[in-house]
Amino acid sequence: MAGTSDTVGLIRDVPFFEGLDGKSLKAVVKEGKEVSFKEGDLVVGEKGSGVGFYLVVDGKVEVRKGKKLLATLGRGQFFGEMSVIDGEPRSADVVAVAPTKCWVLPAWSFAGLIKGHPEVAIPMLKELVKRLRAVEASSVP
Repeated sequence: MAGTSDTVGLIRDVPFFEGLDGKSLKAVVKEGKEVSFKEGDLVVGEKGSGVGFYLVVDGKVEVRKGKKLLATLGRGQFFGEMSVIDGEPRSADVVAVAPTKCWVLPAWSFAGLIKGHPEVAIPMLKELVKRLRAVEASSVP
């Protein structure tokens, strides 16, 4: 299991959290927990509830929509941000393709983070727009 300082270091590099100081980052880390997955495990399922924001601490996952591979994510990359923001069901499956550890921040803690640290909203919006543009660009024939 990764230590708190390791997780803080990973979170610090996530664009969403770049506006937080060290003390705030440590507080955020304490709100989440690490969860382990075996190769082949379904981490989150399409149309499932958005119960958390996931940060890959170690390992690798694939984001899939049906049979289409949308992305492969590894250490320091994240998913689940859309569902924790809008409360809508997951838009894709995420499957562990290697033994994987994720740090998971529950939706209620994520909402509290935004209310307590509104400065994280701008980098979050920028990252969401970046991802949306990438999806749009990849869908152009």
